[in-house]
Amino acid sequence: MGIRLIRFNGKAGIIKCNHTEKKNAIRLLQAIKKIASKKLGVTTIATSGTIRSLIKKHMSIYL
Repeated sequence: MGIRLIRFNGKAGIIKCNHTEKKNAIRLLQAIKKIASKKLGVTTIATSGTIRSLIKKHMSIYL
């Protein structure tokens, strides 16, 4: 899938993946329910063709 973590601040983050695998990457992240005995939930806020536009339009309040 080519998933890479681009930015993470402890609450919100940006991942990058191959454009053909976007739906599979979203499903994979939403399937994660626990890390190191801590419960968590992953929610997709937005998707974008470029990281720059994603940060500008959606993530500036989170990161």
